[in-house]
Amino acid sequence: MASRKSKNHLAVVTGAASGIGLATTRRFAEAGFRVAAIDRSEKGLEQLRRRKWASCVHAFVCDLGDVAATGQTAQKILKEQGPVRTLVNNAGIWYYTPIEETPDEYWQHTLNVNLVSAAALVRAFVPGMKAIEGAAIVNTSSRNALSSSPNASTYDASKAALLGFTRTMAVELGPYGIRANAVCPGVIDTPANKAEIADPQFVENYLRLIPLNRFGKPEDMANVIYFLASEEAAFVTGQHIVADGGQMSGQNYSRIFDVTQWTPANSEKKKSKTRQSSNSTPAKKTSAKKQPAKKQPAKKQPAKKQPAKKQPRRRAR
Repeated sequence: MASRKSKNHLAVVTGAASGIGLATTRRFAEAGFRVAAIDRSEKGLEQLRRRKWASCVHAFVCDLGDVAATGQTAQKILKEQGPVRTLVNNAGIWYYTPIEETPDEYWQHTLNVNLVSAAALVRAFVPGMKAIEGAAIVNTSSRNALSSSPNASTYDASKAALLGFTRTMAVELGPYGIRANAVCPGVIDTPANKAEIADPQFVENYLRLIPLNRFGKPEDMANVIYFLASEEAAFVTGQHIVADGGQMSGQNYSRIFDVTQWTPANSEKKKSKTRQSSNSTPAKKTSAKKQPAKKQPAKKQPAKKQPAKKQPRRRAR
């Protein structure tokens, strides 16, 4: 992907200290941007600043769950770094609780981090962005904005709302030359998903859902985000790109379930089951002429029960 080096452009990235945010910060820094990196982890930002490629990165500690503090941080960035060309609203949190057990605090915290903070940063930065050619906003939504998971009501609702906000921005800010798009990641190998991806049973089961047969890398998402913010996407706005390894495109059910196929019986053999493994090519049915069957009394053998495979556990971002 082509990139034009420019140290005059400023990109703001939230959730910048780890995962997708860290990879995105690096992607913009290596393309010549100055980057204002926002994260609630002071330690994480200190580690970020020590990286070889981070000489043009400026760290700002802020908990985006505090909307007032978010607005103050935005004003500090404008005062110290000047107007913003690219805003990447990447930070996100989630709670996994049944709907009837989800308290108001979970709803408010999730909405503040995943949605309201994005609105607060847009409100602060858009006036200056109107005067900058090529200004763009990229929001990190989720595949869950389009296909929900149980026990993830606050996360799914907030990410779906972020897509709606993206489309509204595209329509409202388009006349000023500001584009707004979103990326919808699937399961990405980030610290937030460390426990799930370290579980062999989870990996075995979940990869059956992904045609590309792997989890995403933070760099995969960073490249999509950078593309949407770049001149290569100059005529793209109000859109979302699902980057999930093909999971939402459809399912190859022979990978998900054990497939039972029946082969024709001949005079010498009894009917038998062919059980395919999740990774094998489905067996083709063989063609054979039927011979006159010699009826022999045969005792039915009890079918051996195959151990049931565990279904994928909760969805992890």
